[in-house]
Amino acid sequence: MDAAGEEGGMTYGEVVDYFNSLQDPPAQERIDCIIPYLISLLPAPFVPAPPDAASADDSEDDHFSFTSSDDYSAAEDARSFPSPPPGDGEEDHISRLADDLLSEIISRLSTKEAARTMALSTRWRRVWTKTSLLVDDAHLRDADNEVSLVRAISRCVDAHPGPVRSARITHVAFYHHEYALRRLVASLADKNVEDLILFNRPWPLNMPLPDDIFRCAYLRRLYLGAWMFPEVAAAALVNLRELGLFHCIIPDRDFDALLSLCSKLEVLSLAMSYNCPSRLRIKSPSLRAAVEWMSSLDEIVVDGAPCLERLLLHHAIPVAERTPIKIVSAPRLEVLGILDLQLHELQIGGTTIRPGMWMFVKSSAKLPSLKILAVKVCLAIEREIKLLMTLLKCFPHLETLHIKSIPPCASPEIANCADVWESLGSCECLKSHLKTVSIQGFHTERYEVLCLKYLILEGEVLETVAFFCEDKVCFAAKDDEAVEIELMFPKNLVQDRWSFQSAIDLSLDDPFFYAVES
Repeated sequence: MDAAGEEGGMTYGEVVDYFNSLQDPPAQERIDCIIPYLISLLPAPFVPAPPDAASADDSEDDHFSFTSSDDYSAAEDARSFPSPPPGDGEEDHISRLADDLLSEIISRLSTKEAARTMALSTRWRRVWTKTSLLVDDAHLRDADNEVSLVRAISRCVDAHPGPVRSARITHVAFYHHEYALRRLVASLADKNVEDLILFNRPWPLNMPLPDDIFRCAYLRRLYLGAWMFPEVAAAALVNLRELGLFHCIIPDRDFDALLSLCSKLEVLSLAMSYNCPSRLRIKSPSLRAAVEWMSSLDEIVVDGAPCLERLLLHHAIPVAERTPIKIVSAPRLEVLGILDLQLHELQIGGTTIRPGMWMFVKSSAKLPSLKILAVKVCLAIEREIKLLMTLLKCFPHLETLHIKSIPPCASPEIANCADVWESLGSCECLKSHLKTVSIQGFHTERYEVLCLKYLILEGEVLETVAFFCEDKVCFAAKDDEAVEIELMFPKNLVQDRWSFQSAIDLSLDDPFFYAVES
């Protein structure tokens, strides 16, 4: 089951060695913790799991079961179920509803309860088969019996003629059920699945993903977790709008091919990917948002992305001193961050952005489209202060700046911050465009206050500054002469919006914004 040994690839043994080379815990324990975290990042299910979904007391109906070991199908189970007895003189109002309303009711039920409606009558059975299927193993799982869970998932899909509206499978270790996995993916492809979340519960890490995943031509959203990718097929996923690869092993060549063949893709996320792919190369005519979440990559390259609006990064794991982020061509890029000035090295138009450039930035190193920037910076270190100022010059039309303040370690680099800030001039974005600044992790240290003072005094069109302390959220409003700071409300009334879900949500103007709860 080894991955391809080409450049950029990684074998199963190399993945294990990589994890074991890190400090405790060992590889298997580390992965066992990672998967639940990754599942927590996923989009919310269409229908939440019932509170008793995993309860041992939630036994199957005597006459209707997805987990029966018999060979006949779930539909035959339903046909064998006796018709319900007539009521005690009460009128059956539900039966008067039109089929489309009954279908709407079924679509809002859990997987198990929706299927059980087949037992009510021939009409309900017909409506269930005409309602797009929703499969969620959280609605079916028995915590003590994985075999019955796999059987329930398979029989549910087999019993329905399709199409499959959504399949969400996150509780199965498919290593022991490879035949069922291949049959399931093939059946989902045949029944035009539109939304698929498919996770393997490792161990091992390099569980092969069936080739039939590329036959799912109707897929619009796909999230895959803990798989080794097959060789990418030529007609792959032509209707896909949203793709998330979580802890997957996919060589650079196949990753590039996959991206090039998803001609309608708008949102791409790569979470906890460890060197396979070794780089994130964003080249797509349709992609609007790319998210790198807690991954270890040699570099990130944006080249040939005419529609890219957002490049979002979270808790990078460096493989070298700094991870290069190369923006070659992204004419519509508006949102960038969180850019870690200690871990990332930004390149724009072939020019590496360095602290010494703060006095002069050539036009080819500017990105006039950028409106929102989030940075992680230590405001007590001269190099990072000057690098922050250089970034402001690189983004002349910047309107919103989010700063995550990092406390300094004992280091000879710690500067006399007052002299540094006094030596800085202004720039176009401060004079004409920057309207909003937020500082997270504000501890009222002198170096933070100096930064705040500089931005307020130099920001000629600045309207609002929000800085977030340990116990209070403070807002500063600038007028012509002075700065008035008022404690407006306690921290528990403020919601930190930044999350994986905000990163992939294109409806949010600013994924980093701190929303005030009403």
